[in-house]
Amino acid sequence: AVCALLLAASPSMALDIYGFASYWDKGDADGKAGFGLGVGLPILTDHLRLDGRVHFIEDSSFDRNVDLTMIPIDVGLQAHLIPGMAFDPYALAGLSYIYADADRSDVDSSLGAYLGGGVQWAPFSMVTLFGELVYRSQELDGGRGSAIDVSGMTGNCGVRFSF
Repeated sequence: AVCALLLAASPSMALDIYGFASYWDKGDADGKAGFGLGVGLPILTDHLRLDGRVHFIEDSSFDRNVDLTMIPIDVGLQAHLIPGMAFDPYALAGLSYIYADADRSDVDSSLGAYLGGGVQWAPFSMVTLFGELVYRSQELDGGRGSAIDVSGMTGNCGVRFSF
């Protein structure tokens, strides 16, 4: 019966497009601010959403002022506790691919994971404000057998438009 209800449920809003400001506090590299863009789609119900996002963060420095460019690309799920209400807390988790390039060092891009939570507030039917804290667990191969730990907390706040 539960499966039939989940399959019969139709999400009220089908597509979310959002933008956000972000600050990423990294392990071996210095923390930096930036922005990001994302898209979300419901999966079976409004409680579960497929989430894809890309972050554009300022270049970080590490190891004797080597500039490091990192662009995280995330794909994951959001589990909303009370969708449709004015305040909706949610959990999020997924996989992250970080494109990485350094100006004076050999750095390889890598795959990692993230886990976090957030809350969204819907003052209007199509506009939602949100804030979230996410822990990213990831290391980059720094060449010559060294690893660069870029694990750390990320704070995001932004605006989501639902269609």
